[in-house]
Amino acid sequence: MNLKPFYAKGWIISKAWVISDPRILYRILRGAFRAVVLRKNTLRTIDILPTFDCQAKCKMCGVTKFKRRKENLLTLADYESIAEQAAKMGAVAATLLGGEPLLAKNIEDVIRIFKSRHFSVALVSNGIALTRDYARRLRSAGLDWIHFSLESLDEKFNDERRGFPGQSQKVMEAIRMSKDEGLPVGLCTLFVPGEMDRCVELIEYCEKNDLRASLPTIVAVGAAEDIVPASEEHYQQVLGLLKRYRHTAIDWAFSYFFRPRCPAGKEKLAITCYGDVLGCSLNHISFGNVKQEPLRKIWERAGRFSQFRKNTDRCIAAFDRYHIENYLSPIAHLDESPVYFKDHPNITVETEPALFSE
Repeated sequence: MNLKPFYAKGWIISKAWVISDPRILYRILRGAFRAVVLRKNTLRTIDILPTFDCQAKCKMCGVTKFKRRKENLLTLADYESIAEQAAKMGAVAATLLGGEPLLAKNIEDVIRIFKSRHFSVALVSNGIALTRDYARRLRSAGLDWIHFSLESLDEKFNDERRGFPGQSQKVMEAIRMSKDEGLPVGLCTLFVPGEMDRCVELIEYCEKNDLRASLPTIVAVGAAEDIVPASEEHYQQVLGLLKRYRHTAIDWAFSYFFRPRCPAGKEKLAITCYGDVLGCSLNHISFGNVKQEPLRKIWERAGRFSQFRKNTDRCIAAFDRYHIENYLSPIAHLDESPVYFKDHPNITVETEPALFSE
């Protein structure tokens, strides 16, 4: 495999952080040293899901079954603790997801918390709630990037898939407002098997309009629980897009090991607004709760999971048939996510002794 496009991608993605904050450069160099020399994992990024509220009803929403309740939400003190712990573990990036993160009442405070701990902070939004004043406040809080979810340049197709009439126009307005307020902007679109032309059209739109493009692959979880998993052919298609388009990225396209690598449970964690910690937002298995245990302890536990010990060159939730059939499919049709690892039917003392060795 020609790795030059991925070296370049890693630099493109990280150079703005490095220039803005030398402490981030230190963490990146430390993570790379631990990977290349010591062959050890280092936490690189955390996904924060501050709310599951959303105005849209996306047909492919991955978190539609996540717990929704009013009690036991993370407090700002909890977010401060998470940011402090993650920084000490080497993390350099925090991505705010949803639901719709702009509906979280304390989102500006959450951004400030992570910026004060020297994180690069990005946010993925459907764009519906954004106003010019809101964009200005997000920039003032320290937000580094904002990505808007868009599935097609065809408004009718996009709005039907997103489940919100006018969402396409809202995104276009949000792009203009964000740029006017000095916020770097990108588009996030799902790679869906059989829809290569749609993805290429959106990526080329980004190339022509100075936008970054993020290209996660659809996974059979949440509202998309019944989709047919992507094949090797589809993986090669995604790989080709990542190589062809310099400013298109996905989280497994670069790692501290300087090669494509699934980061789940190794270089990446996802934390819900209730404190549940997952390997990533697409792997609906919780390995602990930050309200009850230190983040490092939960990360180390997740790292002992056989599936996260794999050094695969692709997203295991999207492309690894064994992982999908044995760990995602058995819980995909349950009423609520995530599932605590001890409650998973295929995670037992016999199958995963390392997880029960504490």
